[in-house]
Amino acid sequence: ILDNLTAGVIVLDAAGQGVSSNPGATRILRAPLAAWEGRPLAEVPGLPHFAARVAEQFRAFTSERQVHGIDHWQESFGLHPQGVAGAADDVTLIVRGAALPDGHSLVVFDDISEIVSAQRTQAWGEVARRLAHEIKNPLTPIQLSAERLEHKLSGKLPAGEQALLSKSVRTIVDQVAAMQRLVNEFRDYARLPAAELRPLDLNALVADVLHLYVDEHVEHESVPVRVELDPDCPAVLGDAQQIRQVVHNLLQNAQDASESIGAEEPRGPREVVLRTRWNETSGRVRLSVLDSGHGFDEAILKRAFEPYVTTKPKGTGLGLAVVKKIADEHGARVEISNRLSEGRVVGAQVSLSFAIGANARG
Repeated sequence: ILDNLTAGVIVLDAAGQGVSSNPGATRILRAPLAAWEGRPLAEVPGLPHFAARVAEQFRAFTSERQVHGIDHWQESFGLHPQGVAGAADDVTLIVRGAALPDGHSLVVFDDISEIVSAQRTQAWGEVARRLAHEIKNPLTPIQLSAERLEHKLSGKLPAGEQALLSKSVRTIVDQVAAMQRLVNEFRDYARLPAAELRPLDLNALVADVLHLYVDEHVEHESVPVRVELDPDCPAVLGDAQQIRQVVHNLLQNAQDASESIGAEEPRGPREVVLRTRWNETSGRVRLSVLDSGHGFDEAILKRAFEPYVTTKPKGTGLGLAVVKKIADEHGARVEISNRLSEGRVVGAQVSLSFAIGANARG
């Protein structure tokens, strides 16, 4: 029974040494517990913090048990295998402990990292909805009042004061526009409608979106986008409006990341690559966007699709969160990783794999 439990189970003796454990404990804690039986749990590599928290809970449990007659304790805390909070392999555990005969202790725990992440996402959806509502209402009156003031006083002030007025109004209008973009991001995240899935030519949709980024006759100051579309891609099941938003979000993020690279840095060209690939074996079409930026820290990679996780100084952290919500609506697999060249990070890549439409391949 213990071998088939998804939860981790450890039995400790009175000295805190491991007596037995199940495969679930090894999987969750990512440590070869069977090899360390008969030795203190605190000596297992990566588990000193976990062992200290468990010992602390049992000490508190012993004193409270005598007073209140409780039969177990339960606590949630993080596991830091690298010894540093915020590392990429951190997990959140719900841990329960109880006393056994002969001074032994029972520890049972589950990995609830995905549940915690889902709760954060749900909470952010509510925050986003409220912020979008509260911020949006005053923006238009602010902008109109500033423009009306400039119009009313235009031609009635000395040149110096007129210039100051115009500059101030322009600042107000620009900042209102920035706030409106922020509100739109919150609105899109909080009120994303259910996807209406229909057969969709992904290559054609990508080509349409790219008109905003690529112009054969104009040399863009921003990072250019190189397109690699697989002509063999069949139609995918998708919501055109939502996938259009995914492509736009990913391209914007990729260009921002690539622009952050200084011209003096010794690396390849600053560019964004947008690619589609048909995988006949998996029966899915893969959409990938590659940038030439600094990549992501390992801690960010783990939580990149959670709201308000961002590396941009002025970012909201909702761009990839919206991408993840849309991917989930489509039943698409979404992945993010750093791109490496000779052991060095040369950018990042986000990919989504879509199911094909019915009868797309005969």
